[in-house]
Amino acid sequence: MITVWCMNTNNHAPQREVDILERMVDRHLSLPHEFICITENDLPGWWGKVRLFGMSRARNLWLDLDVAITGSLDGLVAPLTSSIRIGKNWAQSGWGGCQSSVMYWEGDACKIINDEFDSAIAHWPPINAPGILWGDQEWITQLRDDGRLAVEYFSPVDVVSYKYHCRGVGLPVGAKVVVFHGKPRPYEVSDKWVRDARSDTP
Repeated sequence: MITVWCMNTNNHAPQREVDILERMVDRHLSLPHEFICITENDLPGWWGKVRLFGMSRARNLWLDLDVAITGSLDGLVAPLTSSIRIGKNWAQSGWGGCQSSVMYWEGDACKIINDEFDSAIAHWPPINAPGILWGDQEWITQLRDDGRLAVEYFSPVDVVSYKYHCRGVGLPVGAKVVVFHGKPRPYEVSDKWVRDARSDTP
């Protein structure tokens, strides 16, 4: 059983966005799964993802609410050779770091992300300053760089950025998940393939 996680802290996003994500998962993940949306945690904003690693199930797939699923998710949850499978950050500001909009891990392999986290560094709103972590993905990147967390990456064909890979050119061939980091959000985009991915009908 795969547990698919997302987060809607304090129900900030409309319930419709959670429902759309669940429908996309149901259409594109053929393996047995359950869908859980976290609505409460003790860390602000996206820092709340850190607590997820303290409640892991046997097989875990994380998806941000603002993604479009455009292909089969089955390959994204293939057996691991590391602690976690994650995207590489496309943004110039985080180039080479981890991008946490899509993540897959198994059991307690990543409990260090939660267990060794100091909540004092969870600045909110985020602070862009030397020595200050912007968010959870910078914390994961730090653990990787310190040699405390073994990381592997999704294929750059499977997990792509709307902003860097799709805007103005369309959906890349083979893309499974499109991440809408920053602006625009999926519901702000008129591309037919985005509307189709988020549609109520298969």
